[in-house]
Amino acid sequence: MCDTFQSWVRSNIRPFNAGKQKPGEYPTSWAGMQTFEQIRENLAHYAANVMQNFGIYGDELEECLQIGFVALWETLVAEPGFLTEKTRKQAVFFILARCKISTFRYQANMYDSLDALIGADRRDTADENTITGLEDDRSERWAAWATDIDMRVDIERIMHKLANKYMPSLKHMVALYYFTTQVGKEAAANIATSDVWRWYQRYGLYVQQELQYEFAEVFLEKHNYPPADPFEIPVEHPNHGRYTSPYQEWREQYQQGNTAPAEALLEQYQHTKCISAALRAQMDGKTYRQAALDVGHNPKSFPRYMKRAARMLSAAYA
Repeated sequence: MCDTFQSWVRSNIRPFNAGKQKPGEYPTSWAGMQTFEQIRENLAHYAANVMQNFGIYGDELEECLQIGFVALWETLVAEPGFLTEKTRKQAVFFILARCKISTFRYQANMYDSLDALIGADRRDTADENTITGLEDDRSERWAAWATDIDMRVDIERIMHKLANKYMPSLKHMVALYYFTTQVGKEAAANIATSDVWRWYQRYGLYVQQELQYEFAEVFLEKHNYPPADPFEIPVEHPNHGRYTSPYQEWREQYQQGNTAPAEALLEQYQHTKCISAALRAQMDGKTYRQAALDVGHNPKSFPRYMKRAARMLSAAYA
């Protein structure tokens, strides 16, 4: 076996052929005849600056320079007059094109850097993500990354549980979104198409209580967070939480056919142009602006007549 291997080595492996060139036999277009050592000394600083401009630093720079000059040396051995048709700048970019920086970085990205983990780990336990048993104050006998995975799984279970629970209610789902992301309160209320204060009081506080209880159950051995009340979707007002005038109850009676109080009030103020117009507009359900334009009044000052008419109608139906 050994004899066979040695014979294979002798027949297949050859030393690099440096040729028969003597020092000074490599012509260049910028400095005449130079040895390879002189060429390297002439180009190394220039090539290093160019590589740094392309973001190659530190250990990568030394490796890339070495590989690039080896490629130049092999080319000169095969073609001694190679640099006669190249400028100094072209020779430097020839070295840059063959420095294999892409290969280095591809290989480096295949592995996690412990230095990067230590720099990003706020708890200074990055070594536990790759090497276990290095922390004296840990109660677990496994690596910290396993604990992190367990914590993430627990959080995902809580979120799935609450999301499935709140699926029938958009306002509860938006509240869950608000408490678990960086979205603002007003933006969340706009998503829920609701008044900010009413949405937060009716839905936000309930979801906050549930989140506190669920997380405490999983991550705290003892806690005093009470469970939330049974989940119910609150009955929404027809106006979806927006402001409702206290003087609108008369309208339901009027629309059901009880028109006598409104007509009596209209007859009483028939000689008062603005009041009678406002009463008629309230009974017809017109906007302030449309009511003002119908009687040729300024829309900016007519709302006060509409409000007065609403109060009068509410009192008449009371």
